[in-house]
Amino acid sequence: MYFSNKLEEEEYITLEAVKLDNNILMEKQLLDENQHYVVKLKEAQSAILFEKGQVYDIVKEEGIYSIHLGPNTSFPEDLLDYQIKENQDKLCVIFLNRNSIVNNKFYIPKKHRNNFYGEGEFEFQIENPIKLFNKVIEVRSFYSREELLEQVRERISKIATEVIKKQGNEYFINEEIIVSSRNILNEYGIKIMGADIKNIHFKKKM
Repeated sequence: MYFSNKLEEEEYITLEAVKLDNNILMEKQLLDENQHYVVKLKEAQSAILFEKGQVYDIVKEEGIYSIHLGPNTSFPEDLLDYQIKENQDKLCVIFLNRNSIVNNKFYIPKKHRNNFYGEGEFEFQIENPIKLFNKVIEVRSFYSREELLEQVRERISKIATEVIKKQGNEYFINEEIIVSSRNILNEYGIKIMGADIKNIHFKKKM
């Protein structure tokens, strides 16, 4: 099974993502093997062809693609990262949102070894859809950013805490740590696009 940008003169059912927004990262649409389909991809979207734990193909460029049920003779290199799942989902197309996802809160918790606590926001983008898909245990109708953030917030908070460094009696932002931390979420296939540390409170000295 595979996607093709060569459209034949047949009747098709058009599939496109209708729910993807700043809160929805992934959307599933089931297919009927007796029907002909085309997938309409908008800018900053990807589509994965999936059945019973196996990914068959992926497309990442804006355009219209037909779905063919024959063997895929040009297996995309992206799929080498994929781990076959124990999943009984019927044939479906998984749409993924590759826009920048904004307004994601993180928290710097109160800990005895820190002299500060607070919160901030960060932006991220799905850079490698297959790696993110590997992290999704089940393929439900939708996968929200909150489900992802539950898994990554602790890491983001750790980065933020390390970024704020003390030298003498002054605190400063360590740019080197920001740069080196951008790849810490690589296993999820997401890239941190920017962060804003705000509402920082410093503990009073006893």
